[in-house]
Amino acid sequence: MQLCGLPRKALLKVARSNPRELCTDWLVIDKLVNRLVLQRCLPGGLSAGQVYEKHARYAAHISAERLAGRLLFLQHHGLLHLLVEKKGPARQQWRRQRGMPANRRAPGEPPFISLSDVGTLSDAQFASLLAVKPAGGLAALQAFIAGPEASPGWLELHAVAQTEQAQLLALLPKDLRQAAEARQQRGRQGRKPAVPTSELNHPFVL
Repeated sequence: MQLCGLPRKALLKVARSNPRELCTDWLVIDKLVNRLVLQRCLPGGLSAGQVYEKHARYAAHISAERLAGRLLFLQHHGLLHLLVEKKGPARQQWRRQRGMPANRRAPGEPPFISLSDVGTLSDAQFASLLAVKPAGGLAALQAFIAGPEASPGWLELHAVAQTEQAQLLALLPKDLRQAAEARQQRGRQGRKPAVPTSELNHPFVL
């Protein structure tokens, strides 16, 4: 996390609130893809450190096909302007900007899509959420996610993630770099890699 721009103060905050995130191998391609797509798609243009501080659980624990695939699906259908971190604050801000009471439902409110919607809803629920928008329904959503490699956005995210992975690995001490590469190789072979305690305690791994 620190290698990717998370300040030490924020790192300690993550350690207190979500300690298991410190045991995540953030150099795995899918996790880098998730972090990159969150940086690009969430409003405000978050930095890598801000993604880790605020949304590490989404980047770490949701497959890239699901998270990045759904966000690219929204982008493909011109719906990213409806994406917000949380619906409540977004609705209140929208009302205030129009001189309306912040805590009262108003006509014409945008049908916001929250990051929680993207990350936690089933395909059927997510497609239902988009039913009032021209996104093609459940079949279109599942077809898009099943074949993300056909999306230029997906290919570009993977290319950037691979470049960043190589750059970050090069910053690690030799022993940790070799251990990280070995873990990733075992992961590609379908085995869950074990992470030695000595590696987890090393500051560069965080």
